[in-house]
Amino acid sequence: MGASLEVFMSSSTVRTPRPYPLLESAPAAAALALVSGLLNAWTFGQIGTFATVQSGNLLSIGYFMADGDPSRVLAAAASVLSFALGSFLCTLVVLWRARTGRGYSVEVLLCEVIALAALALASVTGAVGPEWIAGAISFLAGVQGNAFHRETGMLYGNIAVTSVVQMAASLLARAAGRTIASDGEPHLRPAAAYTSVLVAFAAGGGIGFALDRAWSCASIIGAAAVLGILLLVARSAHGAVDPSQNAPTP
Repeated sequence: MGASLEVFMSSSTVRTPRPYPLLESAPAAAALALVSGLLNAWTFGQIGTFATVQSGNLLSIGYFMADGDPSRVLAAAASVLSFALGSFLCTLVVLWRARTGRGYSVEVLLCEVIALAALALASVTGAVGPEWIAGAISFLAGVQGNAFHRETGMLYGNIAVTSVVQMAASLLARAAGRTIASDGEPHLRPAAAYTSVLVAFAAGGGIGFALDRAWSCASIIGAAAVLGILLLVARSAHGAVDPSQNAPTP
């Protein structure tokens, strides 16, 4: 009896491991997409560039070149380069942390929160021009996009909105067409996850624009707050936290 009770108590306290790291979960992906939307709201509202949607910035470069507006070309190009630099440096950090066997997510989230708080302060005081703040936000978006870009092994909307729209529609079609041909895999759950990411991204943009009407840096502060919550969750999480950077896409 005593041995049976001991076995029951020990088994009841065992935590079931997550199938994927914390920051590959659907709620984390939606939260990061919300942050992306908030950051895009500020950069687009202030100087007409995108923090994360680099396809939009590249299209803007071509449009404003044809329109003969070099200042807008430079702003869009600066966003692309800043994003690329953030991604580049984040990759080096991830590689270095992997080499030493340490995680990186908590430190990256902490740096993002601190940097966004500093940028919000710079915006309020007018100490730095909006074009420089937008460049710094694009840099942070590149860091975030490189560090946290997966949801259960698949790319999500932090940097790949078009892919997510395509995947959500494709998975819904596979679920609807299972009587035509079925691969035996579940499709509705990942489709719902991708849809939640798209909704969060759009919501972040809408909320950010509304907040900035009341206070010009509110969207930046909102993004920092969401990342701060993720930071607290990541610090207290049990099990794997960092996304599987080299995991194959199913």
